Amino acid sequence: MELERGLFLAGAFATHAVVGYALVRGFTDADPRIGIVFGLLPDADFLFPAGWRWPFVHRGITHTPLFALAIIVGGYAVGRRWGRGDWRGRGLAAAVGLAIGSHLAIDSLSPKGIDWLFPLRTSWSPGLAVHSPAATALLWTASIGILAWGANGLPSIR
Repeated sequence: MELERGLFLAGAFATHAVVGYALVRGFTDADPRIGIVFGLLPDADFLFPAGWRWPFVHRGITHTPLFALAIIVGGYAVGRRWGRGDWRGRGLAAAVGLAIGSHLAIDSLSPKGIDWLFPLRTSWSPGLAVHSPAATALLWTASIGILAWGANGLPSIR
């Protein structure tokens, strides 16, 4: 892989992880590391073998609201099973939803977009350079702001 592409991907992965972490830390009582894991989860499609076809490609099935919904429901079930009842299930589902939702929101604004109506192939996008240096700086600044807001003891949505 060429250096430029590797740096681009490293920056994109780091941005999804930081945004997910900040959202979970700032707006839920869940372990903020959940934000890192589920903020990166849609990009697990990079692990699909190159010979596979759609929807098992980058920005295929793992970048769809249907996939996100299945993961959020799974988070709810896990939270209920191993947490403290329905409240814990909702808290974990909210954390998972914020993290995975942030990834889909960011990528949906990029030139490639995502398939919002999966299984229909209907990607639409405003074509913004969401992983450009300027957009990355904006997303990181907003994430740091959310983290600082929580660190100052200001009330959050919990």
